[in-house]
Amino acid sequence: MANKIRIGEVVNLSQGFAVNSKSKHLMSESGLPLLRITDLISGNYSQYLKEETAPEKCIASKDELIFTRTGQVGLVFRGKVGVVHNNCFKVIPNRDFIEPDYLYWFLKQPHIVKLANDIASGSVQKDLNHSAFKSIEIALLPLKQQRQNTKVLNRIEERIEQNKQTNQTLEEMAQALFKSWFVDFDPVIDNALAAGNAIPDQLQHRVEIRKKAHALQKQNPNIKPLHEATQRLFPSEFEHCCDNTLGIQGWIPKGWEYSELAEFIGVKHGYAYKGEYFCNEPTDDVLLTPGNVAIGGGFKGDKFKFYNGPVMDNYIFNEGDLFITMTDLSKAGDALGYPAIVPYVAGLTFHHNQRLGKVEFKDRIKFGTEFIYRCLCSREYRSSIVATATGTTVKHTSPTKILKHKVINSRGVIEPIFEFYIKNFTAKKELNNINSRHLAVTRDYLLPKLISGEVTI
Repeated sequence: MANKIRIGEVVNLSQGFAVNSKSKHLMSESGLPLLRITDLISGNYSQYLKEETAPEKCIASKDELIFTRTGQVGLVFRGKVGVVHNNCFKVIPNRDFIEPDYLYWFLKQPHIVKLANDIASGSVQKDLNHSAFKSIEIALLPLKQQRQNTKVLNRIEERIEQNKQTNQTLEEMAQALFKSWFVDFDPVIDNALAAGNAIPDQLQHRVEIRKKAHALQKQNPNIKPLHEATQRLFPSEFEHCCDNTLGIQGWIPKGWEYSELAEFIGVKHGYAYKGEYFCNEPTDDVLLTPGNVAIGGGFKGDKFKFYNGPVMDNYIFNEGDLFITMTDLSKAGDALGYPAIVPYVAGLTFHHNQRLGKVEFKDRIKFGTEFIYRCLCSREYRSSIVATATGTTVKHTSPTKILKHKVINSRGVIEPIFEFYIKNFTAKKELNNINSRHLAVTRDYLLPKLISGEVTI
């Protein structure tokens, strides 16, 4: 039976670094990252402090935890090195009594997160103080058992992280292929070089890159060139495109064109479901929101908005549907306009909520999900969405603005081939996602039992 004590008996807390007029001079362009809540969640850091000027008490090591104390109270992170922001605690476990991993998993339990929020002060902005955090009771197992039990949870988490990294690599490969074919026009450059045709000045920087790529292919038989039949589908010349109505000027593959997205897709607004039917307890119905779209594009299934009310048949997503964020609550509009593809999750029905636009295809054979998805992830598209967004606190875009974006295309010749290539990546990613969801269910089932000592390893 675990020995219950107050958490303050086995940890020390350190306040984070307060960014204000007195401390701003310590900020720099490099050094230790400032670990704010948003940065910890996204993994992207934009502010830094020099190690020699950062207060030592605010610097977190890999063996210390970071616990969010304001706003989003109750998030816990481990293995982060940097300067803890004032919206977090640095939690220093006393390793004579408690293992950092055991403390981490204890704090990850849903009932502990809820407790942290309940004991935090404030109605509009939650604030968890030192004494409140230290008052939380922890079921303390013997050190050996702590290490053994958390090893199981760590291994499950590692497998989930491996799947995530593999999917990231697959997505990068897909984006790289899209860029190679539809932005850099590498196969067209290869054909032009083989035919002795001119390469436009704006693409000359790619010539040496392509020559090196061919040399590398000859040296390494594991690097496969583009299939000959596919290579022949690309033209071997470029032509100048100047269309004042589209605001376009530049060189593109011969026979290709710039087209507004409106030629390929429509965007349907979601339904304004009533808040009275939203619920905290899991149901079979989930309202997808902008929070289910990752920065840069992609589906996020870590948090769902459950619904227990009337169902609108015309606003139900099917597996494989593509949708776009129309509203973003962040100041930078980090996820505004980005796309995600609806996954299959056993037992759940996903509903098309307001603030999301569902993509409706006009000719899915020529211009399918994979091509359109990566057009909506491209840097050029992102720039046009940000430039035309409205609102200050909350950013908005619209179907009209999305559909006016122009994309280079081969008039449906190359796009179906691209779809075929990328579907293999997508299938592997979905298998990894299914595996990760099963692992997460196992982890969540074992977590309270391993932490309490009900199950021992």
